[in-house]
Amino acid sequence: MSEARSRLAAVPRAALVCGAIAVVNGVCWAAVTPIFWVPDEVSHVGYAQHIAETGRLPSDPGDGVAERPGPSEEQNFLKKGLPFSVEGRPSWSPAQDKQFKRALENGRLDRSRLGEGLAAGVHPPLYYLAEAVPYLLAQERTLLDRVMAMRLLSALLAGVTVFFTFLFLRELLPRSPWAWTVGGLVTAFQPMLGFLAGGVNNDNLSFAASAALFYGIARAFHRGLGFAEGAIIGVAVAAGMLTKASTIGLLPGVAFALAALLWRTPTAARRRALLAGGVAVVAAGLPWLAWVVYSRLTLGAGPAPVAGLASDSINGDLSALREQATYVWQAFLPRLPFMVDQFPYYPPWEIYFKGFIGRFGWFEYGFPDPWYRVAAVAFVPIVALAGLALALARRSLEGRWSEVLSYALMAGSLAISIEFVAYRYQEVVNRSAFFEQARYLFPLLPLYAALVALAVKGAGRRCGPAVGAFLVVLAMGHSLFSQLITISRFYA
Repeated sequence: MSEARSRLAAVPRAALVCGAIAVVNGVCWAAVTPIFWVPDEVSHVGYAQHIAETGRLPSDPGDGVAERPGPSEEQNFLKKGLPFSVEGRPSWSPAQDKQFKRALENGRLDRSRLGEGLAAGVHPPLYYLAEAVPYLLAQERTLLDRVMAMRLLSALLAGVTVFFTFLFLRELLPRSPWAWTVGGLVTAFQPMLGFLAGGVNNDNLSFAASAALFYGIARAFHRGLGFAEGAIIGVAVAAGMLTKASTIGLLPGVAFALAALLWRTPTAARRRALLAGGVAVVAAGLPWLAWVVYSRLTLGAGPAPVAGLASDSINGDLSALREQATYVWQAFLPRLPFMVDQFPYYPPWEIYFKGFIGRFGWFEYGFPDPWYRVAAVAFVPIVALAGLALALARRSLEGRWSEVLSYALMAGSLAISIEFVAYRYQEVVNRSAFFEQARYLFPLLPLYAALVALAVKGAGRRCGPAVGAFLVVLAMGHSLFSQLITISRFYA
């Protein structure tokens, strides 16, 4: 008991404060964002509702076509009754509002049909099992109240994401405690993290698991690969894999990190490190293997679409592979003269940068275009200061290249895997739509926090605190104006 208390006492209070701020920010977003206006929220709510109401996971009846009974009567009624639309302003009617609420409160609307949840039913169930808890706690309330209870869990997960991001920075920059707080706070106020945390979406648990994974790897590089580090890495990978199959994209970097950690471990401690690595592999692999076997035998489910499309990506002929490689190249780098143009725009700018700064709702509204250019200009000194910090610390980096390469490989492999899947999605599923969204790279938020922390460190001891305070205030303003844009969009 005393050991547990001492470990809790060792947790920095600033980490808890940063996490709490992220939770409050997520709750604010949950309050201002209309229901079903977070991407795919209607599907994620349907999945969790189906689990809570029936006690069953979505299943395939055996003929290769998943059950499609349409949305639950309650969910369908709510979708049609809300006065929001993609185009134009909401139309409010007090009389219709009272009638609408009375129909929701009478409790006669069916809740059990899966319907829209089928779109999310391709994902592993961990997030939805967790969301079934607040749903059941508010079961006697209307669906509006139940969704708000579910949104509060997502806001809590944003706090977990920022908490582990703070701990990651503590391991990464052990001599710069003030930079940890700046990086944690800037991440806590990141508008798209808050927007997603204000809705029901399994990305929220994916972000939290990835932040814990980055922390576990950084801790292992700085303290040695022990049983605690192996357990953190393994459990984080398992949680991510049981939430969203895109976690597969991080695994090459994780494998490289474990191999590098074992290689650099002194011979005397090699046996302990090997056992810890085994703990990581077992903790990560067994839950995923159990889920795959269960879903195959009980649900009749095949691999998740992300994994399935990724496997399709390596089975084509040489010309198809060349096209895929061209697509991935153009997703991040300028098109070379001999390449066929794959995009009608420049994805790093239109998708990833603008999406990171803020594209809200169903990506239907955001900041005026000039403000994205202002944001790009603001990033220049941040990147420059971070580069200066790395240049000044180049001697200390000489012994940390394996750690740096691990993070780079995690980022690169995730980005490339997303683009390979995006290519297959466009070719196989929908030629008129692009798969990419900025949120798919948000498992890398700890690296964004590291960029900010390095920029503060690069400003020096004298100017660093002032620069850090400015960046935090800037992040607060960014979050506030993002929420004001949302309020203006739906309520003005």
